[in-house]
Amino acid sequence: MFVIDRQLKLVADLIAPFLTELFRSLSTATVPTVFKSALIAPLIKKPDLDSTDPRSYRPISNLSVVSKLLEHIVFRQLYSYLSAADLLPRLQSAYRTHHSTETSVLKVLTDILYAVDDGDLSVLALPHLSVAFDTVDHDILLTWLKVSFGISGAALDWLQSYLTSMLECV
Repeated sequence: MFVIDRQLKLVADLIAPFLTELFRSLSTATVPTVFKSALIAPLIKKPDLDSTDPRSYRPISNLSVVSKLLEHIVFRQLYSYLSAADLLPRLQSAYRTHHSTETSVLKVLTDILYAVDDGDLSVLALPHLSVAFDTVDHDILLTWLKVSFGISGAALDWLQSYLTSMLECV
């Protein structure tokens, strides 16, 4: 811990403006413009694809370290609230300790096996949402967060600013 403190002191003059914006973001419920910028780089989807074909690539958006720190702070606060209020869906596997894609697959497989054992017909549909973030209506999402989870005020305003900014930098 002390090594990190010493290193931060060495670069304090350089990072102070960014950290100031980070904390101002939380108090003003807006995502600063400087945190909305991302470096977008092409990444080949699979090694065996034709590297000369632009369709073989997907864009990867890399935010600054301070932007990621801000996201992490907001995530931890939101997650703590949702956990404490027991608002997370019981079967949600994403972003939860001791949950993973394996637990999700096991749940689906168990449900199918129980249905088959009971003589029921089971159908599994697996849609591929390659641009899932872009398919979510942000107004509906924000309304859902407010109505279903009680998120309001500065927290909801910050999330709206964050979502708006993500549309602008793509």
